[in-house]
Amino acid sequence: MAANGLMYTAQFSNVSVTNAIQDIWQISSSTSASILIHSWRLTVVPTLTSGVAQDVRINLQILNRSGTAGTGGATVTPIAVNKRNSVAATSTWNRTVVTTQATPGNVLSGEQVSIIVPYERIYTPDQRLVLPAAATTTYLSLFLTTAPGAAYNASSEVYFEEI
Repeated sequence: MAANGLMYTAQFSNVSVTNAIQDIWQISSSTSASILIHSWRLTVVPTLTSGVAQDVRINLQILNRSGTAGTGGATVTPIAVNKRNSVAATSTWNRTVVTTQATPGNVLSGEQVSIIVPYERIYTPDQRLVLPAAATTTYLSLFLTTAPGAAYNASSEVYFEEI
């Protein structure tokens, strides 16, 4: 099924993810548009020892949050997927929110993943996650639940639609 709204991607590349519990992504919708998540991708650069990538397992959760926004991250400006789309995204995207996180709510999924293999979740049309249009006290997060044991460089992209 094709997208019915405006398609965007939010991404960061080669950013240091510190050795701390954090939201890799903290997303809030605007009051005028809901967000529909189509896919997530997270790639981590592993440590090489004698030319061999060292496997580390990280725990990731996708969850709802509420309350005061987390701090310690950086704002990311989404980019329109279709270059004919000249409408700026109205949602707010923050990456690597380290210092604090908003109050956790429902956990939508959780996985223990290897940093050697990129984490990717592509949703079928019926599975896509919705963050309703609302005040900015409701969030959707890709959450690193435990410190990974060291700082790693990572890249990520999320494809989403505003409807």
